[in-house]
Amino acid sequence: MTDTMRCYVSRTLTAGLAAGMVFALAGTAPAQAQGFTLGYSTGFLQDPFQVVQADSVMAAGKAAGLKTLPVANANGDPGKQIGDFHNLVAQGAQGILFVARDSQAIVPALDFAASKNVPVVSIDMGPAGGKAAMVVRADNIRMGEDACKLTGKALGGKGIVLSLMGDQATLNGRDRTSGFSNCMKKDFPDIKLIEQPTYWATDKATSIAQTVVTSTPALGAIYMQSDAVMLAGVLNVLKSAGKLKPVGEAGHIFLVSIDGTPLAHQKIREGQLDAAISQPLNLYVKWGLYYLQGAVAGKAFAPGPTDHDSRIEMMNGNPMDMLPAPTVTKANVDDPSLWANGVKG
Repeated sequence: MTDTMRCYVSRTLTAGLAAGMVFALAGTAPAQAQGFTLGYSTGFLQDPFQVVQADSVMAAGKAAGLKTLPVANANGDPGKQIGDFHNLVAQGAQGILFVARDSQAIVPALDFAASKNVPVVSIDMGPAGGKAAMVVRADNIRMGEDACKLTGKALGGKGIVLSLMGDQATLNGRDRTSGFSNCMKKDFPDIKLIEQPTYWATDKATSIAQTVVTSTPALGAIYMQSDAVMLAGVLNVLKSAGKLKPVGEAGHIFLVSIDGTPLAHQKIREGQLDAAISQPLNLYVKWGLYYLQGAVAGKAFAPGPTDHDSRIEMMNGNPMDMLPAPTVTKANVDDPSLWANGVKG
């Protein structure tokens, strides 16, 4: 983690966010395992969303009475993440929460944990197989569709759109891409879609935006699959090109993103970003820990509706709790239930 990222976390993560998740866990987790050793494995910590998520897991786990091992950061290396699972188990982890760097490559790590009778729960990004007690994520296809509908409506069904894709080796990247592109083909066939992979890398996203913005005078919209990774660079590119026009003004390039970070909220308030689909980071942590506590206690989870406005479905052999992801606009950007409003920055 860079010094800049550490500074971001120290400024943004608040006791209110962690406390809210802890109280929710305490109120909704009867007969759960208590006092076990928690491991947390993340594929990368290259953006604020992942940093806040990791710190939130640690804070909520400790406050729930769990022993927490240091965060295992694979730093973008799928092979290292497999090794991280081995190390966490060797260090005494009795349950592991994880965010996969690569949905397919993580499967051997899950198989290893299962061989050691260590339950695992996936949050944010889902695995392509293996055994997980639960996968907790938002419906990323639906998020892409929602972004598509906002974009198509804003452009009146015509124009050119740049889609800054995430890493297609991840389930989130594939789902956010297919949700958006399939919706465009079906509902807005007269819109030209330029799709470019960024691999969740800020420099790559910024470079692509620079190339497309300068070479496409008629560009009408940009879809960012992660505002945590892409938004600051895209805004700088538009500003340098003289195309950063306020929402509602002539010449404004419609901007929509996924994640709903504090920066995205700030730019919505300032009239630079039209909308963001907010990943429910706080709910990933809340329900991820809930399901892991239950799994450590020997509980299994069946498909069907939940008591928290979602539904458990089976995907790639594992139960998946598909949480709602609200759309954030200027009309609701100050809603206290949005995760970014629990942090400052």
